[in-house]
Amino acid sequence: MRFLAFQQIRDLDLRLLATVLILGIIGVVMVYSATQTEQPGVSGLWQKQVLWLILGLISLAIFTALPFRYLHALAWPIYIGSLALLILVLMAPAAANTHRWFVIGSIQLQPSEMAKIATVIILARLLSSREWKRRGWVRIAAAAVLSLLPMGLVLVEPDLGTSLIFSMIFFSLLYWNQVPLSTLFYLISPLASMLAVVSMPSWIVFMLILTAAFRFFKTEFKTAVPLFIMNAAIGSLAPIIWHGLKEYQRRRIMIFVNPGLDPKGAGWHVLQSKIAIGSGGLLGRGFLQGTQKKLSFLPAQHTDFIFSTIGEEFGFLGCLIVLLLFAWVIYSGFAIAQRARNEFAGLTAAGLTTILLFQVVLNIGMTLGVLPVTGIPLPFLSYGGSSVITMMSLVGIIMGIGLRRYEY
Repeated sequence: MRFLAFQQIRDLDLRLLATVLILGIIGVVMVYSATQTEQPGVSGLWQKQVLWLILGLISLAIFTALPFRYLHALAWPIYIGSLALLILVLMAPAAANTHRWFVIGSIQLQPSEMAKIATVIILARLLSSREWKRRGWVRIAAAAVLSLLPMGLVLVEPDLGTSLIFSMIFFSLLYWNQVPLSTLFYLISPLASMLAVVSMPSWIVFMLILTAAFRFFKTEFKTAVPLFIMNAAIGSLAPIIWHGLKEYQRRRIMIFVNPGLDPKGAGWHVLQSKIAIGSGGLLGRGFLQGTQKKLSFLPAQHTDFIFSTIGEEFGFLGCLIVLLLFAWVIYSGFAIAQRARNEFAGLTAAGLTTILLFQVVLNIGMTLGVLPVTGIPLPFLSYGGSSVITMMSLVGIIMGIGLRRYEY
């Protein structure tokens, strides 16, 4: 038993823990900097961020100590509970014209954060089940349903950015579960068809690529014909889906294509973010010296656009350091998933790391103007209790899997 305890302590990824702690401290420092403005009601938020960081570290420790077999056993209750919270939040009073949070005094709780982890756990349990592995497409369909339920509820809130994370979880876990690339391509093709239909030439090119894929993957005729018809039909639904989006969601997509369409309105976020990051140069303007931030030209500078504040005050070098820290966390997560002997544990670690990866990509891509504004916080850095505690819990689960990587 002593050897086992020593073995587990030795397998604790202290470098991952240190990297996450450094990111959390950077987050507190940057929230402090971003709130040193004349904007009312934000000056003390950095103190709350310290509290969220402490609570997050406690949560990380708890989940690191929790054996992953408990998560396997409680997968269904956790998933059903997360769906119940997503339904209840839709009935709660609206905040900023959305139903994303439970507001308890000065505290806001966002159930979609828990739902992301719950979805990873339930999909990992399903895909690692020996019984379900024999069911082929039925297994994939079941996984799709389990992903679409929380995704749809989050989309209704409405929260388009967070809803996209659930699709990323679904496809990444299928890939990690060694589902053939041809199957993944055909699953993604309906979405690609909807995106390609923005112009007739692009849609024709997509359908030609789809036809070539049938030949490349040697797809049987009886399978290829329904897939072709389905993609053609789904592509024709794109205008209906477009009109079904909220006005601000359509505006964000249009501004992503061309921020200059509304430089003083919807395009303001992207343009000011680019100015802030660009003005930082190589070494930045210095801590607390960012003019875009100080004059509050940069919206949501302590939440969604915290990376822009880093770019302005610490320049390219500061951004590079933050990116390298994130890269190490993501690499460590996938390495732990790869080494895990238990398939459920490996899938869980891979799915949770995917959440981190895509939130980093979506947030930083948004601040650089290469992706639409989605309202996705930057893990560990953006202000917010739900986000910080969830991300720390997520890392705790990953570290716990690494701690017990020899368990079957």
